[in-house]
Order: sequence, then C-alpha cells, then structure tokens
Amino acid sequence: MIRELLVTAAAAAAAVAAAPGAAADNTNMYFDQPGHYATDVPGMSYDASNGAPCFSWETNVFGRGPGGEAMQCRWIPNQWPPVDTGFWTYAYPLQGVQQIGSPCPGPQTAAQSPDGRPLLCLGAQGWQPGVLTGDGFFPQ
Repeated sequence: MIRELLVTAAAAAAAVAAAPGAAADNTNMYFDQPGHYATDVPGMSYDASNGAPCFSWETNVFGRGPGGEAMQCRWIPNQWPPVDTGFWTYAYPLQGVQQIGSPCPGPQTAAQSPDGRPLLCLGAQGWQPGVLTGDGFFPQ
C-alpha cells in the first residue's frame, strides 16, 4: 500500500516538475500573445516599443507593441538634436487594409492602403491617406 502511494506521489511530482519546462518556450510576458491579429496589415513590425527608433515612416508604418497595442512609426520634423530615424508612437486602432475614399467606421481609427500608405478615417470623406499630428491632419 505504501509502495503504491509512493509511486503515485512520484508520478505526480514528475508531472508537476515537467509542466514549467513546457511553458518555458513562451518568452512573452503578456497574456494576450500579441502577434497576428485579424486587423493587422502587410509589412507590420511586431517588435515596436513606444519611443524606440524606427525606419519606415512613409509606407508600412504600423507595428504592434509588447502588449499588442497598435503603434505607428512617425518622423518628428525639426527635432533636436537631429536624428535620422523616426520613433514608434501609439496609433488609433487598426482596421486592416482599406481603399482610399471608402466608407470607414468612425473617427479615431487607422488603416493602411493597398500600396502601404497610412490612412485615417475622416468621417464623410472616408479613408484618406495622411498623418494626424498635434498640428492637424497632413495629407500624403
């Protein structure tokens, strides 16, 4: 009887000891497993981080941050000291690839055109290529 109990306890301990090894392959500390979402666009970067340098601020500008949040690579004009990189900033929620001028779901949403340009929803005007900054909307 004690032998069966000891064998059962040893088997249970081996199963518990092996469980962390199986989960050790996941280096992502976030619960939602950021990666490929239904609204992702071609050319996305999956290693974006707010304020980190980036190098594609004209086409294929979107990325995902560590928690899966949408990010956009933006060039900051007249920055000092001058640098030749853009920087990752938070973006509006992505709506995938859209056609310029097609209807959009509402303000404060972003998308990408088929040729890689960033789009912003402008209400009745639909999806329009450009960038929204603190100084206003700048068409591309």
